[in-house]
Amino acid sequence: MDGTEKIVLVVIGLIALFLITRRWFCLIVFGVGGLASASATLASIFHFQILGALDFFFLTDICRFIESLIAVAY
Repeated sequence: MDGTEKIVLVVIGLIALFLITRRWFCLIVFGVGGLASASATLASIFHFQILGALDFFFLTDICRFIESLIAVAY
């Protein structure tokens, strides 16, 4: 690694640290994760993969629960 790659990694790391401290960013991340998991639940049901659908359903609930905790806390 040369100097510019290290600088780029440090800048990306600082931006990531800044974003994870913002409530709106966490709400977007867990909201999109919940929606993606919900659509994967429907896809698993359509393809008769019931255990996968149950896993995605619980993942949807977990994402929504974390999202609600973040929203209520602020």
